[in-house]
Amino acid sequence: MSGENRYNQIFHIWRNERQTKELLPVSSSIYSKIRQRIKTLEDRLENSDTEDVSFNIIRERKERLSRILNDLARIRMHKIIQGVLKGNLTTEGLAIEEIGFVKDLERLFEEHRGRVFLGEEYPESCDQEVTQGMMMTIRLLQDVPEIVVASPEDGKRKSFGPFKKEDIVRLPIQYAKTLIMKNAADRIELPNLSS
Repeated sequence: MSGENRYNQIFHIWRNERQTKELLPVSSSIYSKIRQRIKTLEDRLENSDTEDVSFNIIRERKERLSRILNDLARIRMHKIIQGVLKGNLTTEGLAIEEIGFVKDLERLFEEHRGRVFLGEEYPESCDQEVTQGMMMTIRLLQDVPEIVVASPEDGKRKSFGPFKKEDIVRLPIQYAKTLIMKNAADRIELPNLSS
């Protein structure tokens, strides 16, 4: 197939994808074919004289293909996300890169559902990164024994408590959330007194 025919084929795939709400089936290697075509044009540019008229045509075609690749991937990504959310997406007619994306999305959504509906916690590493140093004020619904933790930075031990039922305390957010999830505490929203 000539370069012109390949370009037209890619252009039609992109245009059709833009014109419909449904995710259209594509070749499993569509993205690699477009990348390969862009690479071919880049190679031709390197071997072309910048004063030659064909140089500008090749450069424009390469830039247009890069924009098409970016836009096609973005449009299809949005449609894939919607399909996964609705639960009506199959991997038939998807590019290889998209199949991996679908599997990652399904895993993420399933983990999120577990956290929302079953009260599962975020992985400890994620929890520590996000909540490091953050505190939360809670009201205890039952007596809580002393909480002893080791600092991840220097390994020094730090303790909180023991606490009595109805105490209002400020704890590191990961421990406060654990107590809330175990129905041992309620979150308290304090007014902002700094303004």
